[in-house]
Amino acid sequence: MRTRELISVARGFRKGLLDGQPGRGMCFVVSAALAGFLSAFGQETSIWEGTVGEWNHVWLEAPDGRVIDATADQFGEKYPAIYVGKPLDIHKGEKQQWRMP
Repeated sequence: MRTRELISVARGFRKGLLDGQPGRGMCFVVSAALAGFLSAFGQETSIWEGTVGEWNHVWLEAPDGRVIDATADQFGEKYPAIYVGKPLDIHKGEKQQWRMP
């Protein structure tokens, strides 16, 4: 999927899931569900978890290395609500890939 399409899908998905509530603390819920939804449309992703300050954070990565982060805004106004692109500082550092059973 193109970046614009991913942003549009992630925005609608987040809006429907969170019903206007903030994304803080909801990164795994949104990311895991979004990964399943995207896979139904042939968009492969993997789920990643890293640490941002004192908090853990979960996001998706596409095979081409693009980050798909539907709750990036929980780390401040400098981040958009929906981010798709190269890893930002909140996606770097020590991280681990989630393995679904």
